[in-house]
Amino acid sequence: MWSALRNAVSNRLESLLRWLTASVIRSTAIFVILTFVPILLLTYYIVATSIRASKASAAAADEQVEDFAASLLKANFRGEREALTGAADESALDTVLIAGLARRSPAAERRQDAATRRAAASLARLHQRRQELLAVALYRADGDRLAIAPADAPLPATLAQPQLPDWFTRALKGQTSTSPVLPATDRLPRRLAFAVAVNFTLPRAAPAGTPSAGVLVGWLPTRAVDDWVSHINSGPDRFLYVLDAERQMVAGPASGPFPPAAAGQLPAAAAALAGRSGSGEFVTAIQLESHAITYAPLPEEHMALLVVRPVRFGFYIYRVFYDKLAFIAVIIFLLAVATGLLLRSAFRYYQRYNREVESGRAKTEALLGSIGDGVFAVDSEGRIIEFNRAAAALTGEAAAGVLHRPYDEVMDLSEEHPGQPAMRPDPVRRAMAQGRTFRFLRDLTLVRRDGTRLPISFSAAPVHDEQGGVTGCVVVFSDASQEREVDRMKNEFISIASHQLRTPMSGVKGVLALLLEEVLGPLNADQQQYLRRAYESNERLIALVNDLLNVSRLEQGSLLLRTEDVDLAALLRTLTAEFQPRAARYRQDLLLEPPDAAANAHVQGDAVRLREVFANLVDNAIKYTPEGGGIRLAWSASPEQVAVEVSDNGVGIPADKVAGLFQKFNRIQNPLSGREFGTGLGLYFARSVVELHHGRIEVASLPGQGTTFRVILPRQPLPFAADEAAAPATAAQEP
Repeated sequence: MWSALRNAVSNRLESLLRWLTASVIRSTAIFVILTFVPILLLTYYIVATSIRASKASAAAADEQVEDFAASLLKANFRGEREALTGAADESALDTVLIAGLARRSPAAERRQDAATRRAAASLARLHQRRQELLAVALYRADGDRLAIAPADAPLPATLAQPQLPDWFTRALKGQTSTSPVLPATDRLPRRLAFAVAVNFTLPRAAPAGTPSAGVLVGWLPTRAVDDWVSHINSGPDRFLYVLDAERQMVAGPASGPFPPAAAGQLPAAAAALAGRSGSGEFVTAIQLESHAITYAPLPEEHMALLVVRPVRFGFYIYRVFYDKLAFIAVIIFLLAVATGLLLRSAFRYYQRYNREVESGRAKTEALLGSIGDGVFAVDSEGRIIEFNRAAAALTGEAAAGVLHRPYDEVMDLSEEHPGQPAMRPDPVRRAMAQGRTFRFLRDLTLVRRDGTRLPISFSAAPVHDEQGGVTGCVVVFSDASQEREVDRMKNEFISIASHQLRTPMSGVKGVLALLLEEVLGPLNADQQQYLRRAYESNERLIALVNDLLNVSRLEQGSLLLRTEDVDLAALLRTLTAEFQPRAARYRQDLLLEPPDAAANAHVQGDAVRLREVFANLVDNAIKYTPEGGGIRLAWSASPEQVAVEVSDNGVGIPADKVAGLFQKFNRIQNPLSGREFGTGLGLYFARSVVELHHGRIEVASLPGQGTTFRVILPRQPLPFAADEAAAPATAAQEP
């Protein structure tokens, strides 16, 4: 399917290119298109690359501003906490917290007042040093205020309203704590609270469970954080936002791109408060404005820092054209010149290629037309794409009339065997499906257009593409009438000659047998030796004649098989007993291995022919096994088939000789070849009989170690089909 689609697209493109180049106007139009499209693409690439570079540069600047701002804010916040921590270590604060635990008495109240004054003086000194603080106050664990500086600071006397805030509770536990932004009141601005614990040693008389710490709180107005942020040089297009843990704005621009409530809802704010840092772009839902946001956490204060920069694409494009205008103009000019030259070369190349293709096609058609054999080619769908004159003469079809037609409408093939119904093989589709060559050298007939029948030899070879896929098939066929006639005459001669030879040889055999049995009189030792040699030579001639007759019947298709129940186990036992004397002559061990008691060796087939197959294999094993060797017969069964093995430890077969082992008159030379007579037809006949039973024969051999023949027979063979039985002279396959 893909090959057909590729061919169709290629043909359409070729037709389109011819149509475009046939007109000056069309050629000019395609030239303009091919010139300006690359120019526009290149311009787009330059602009996009420059914008990305500008964005990257701006993002790097955002990160630098964010790093500097985060460092500055962390340093300022750390300074406030360290000032409070240093003050919390003074003994005056411990004294006032301890005095507050004493029982009420005039003396205790005097000590309490004195301690409070000392604590207030200590806090006043701290406030004097940290004037950015709104106030500094000391609180007991229950939230009641003990001392404050300045004394007139309008802060509440207790923080338990109605319960202690979380940041105060964290400070009591020893954690340095910063509050969220506290709302403004009539007398107080928006502010942050920095809280540190003031630890002291409890008196012995203190009740159990009494807290041993107070809290020192520094109140910082958010305008101080705004002042810190304003001193950061972030540039004209960047805005800094500081948000607390509740996403309220601690500090930020008065007229920034986001109002305080919207800044707290940004995804970047949630990410920074979760402890992550990074950058990204955010597009507002209403104005559809894009903003680049770089964010980082301030973990000690539970705050987030955002650097927001509006993204103005007009500025980027202006920068690109301002910086790259001359470069773009030069590139456009050079690209236009190069495109024109390339297009001109492409048109010339196409015209030259088109002439070469037409010339090659004409040469191919002339070459195919001069071939004496019929040649045609089909595509992957089986449609004829080439058909030479010889093919037209053999089929009786006109070459122009068969193109693009399915080949099976033109090639009416029939395979005929004597005594068998005619079949309609499909070697072309088999060759394409299996990816290998199929040859039919005999028994194939072409029904021509006028109805006459023509014997042909036929070869179908698949065509592979670069990826190994099959894209079609090439077929070569020729008139085989003369070869068929020669084969018929040869087979008739062999049959007649064999029959005529077998009759006198049978008579000679009988006479020699009478002489050897001394029926006609006694013989001396020399006479018996000569007569025995004559008898053995006559036996070899009879075996040769029988093999020739079997091969002749096989090739004529007159070797008919009977279908009956055959017990292979009984057949092997009989052969083992028959060949024992011959094996004993060479002191060989001939053994039949006992199978599984429950196994069944029955198959459907011709008992006589199967006996000849296994007798031939046992005979070869004895011939090519040295004295003292061993021959083993074994069989195994499955529900569908029975396998028989004949193994020996003889001379073995070289690996390069195994392929031709089953050819006619083939005998492999080895040290034991001359020990006994052989015709070279036994294995050829054996394989043919096994394949007629729809079985197969396999061989495994190692030189000097022995050979194993394995015959596999189905229990119920399919009806004989000559094109699948692979009679050796009928259909040959090549990888």
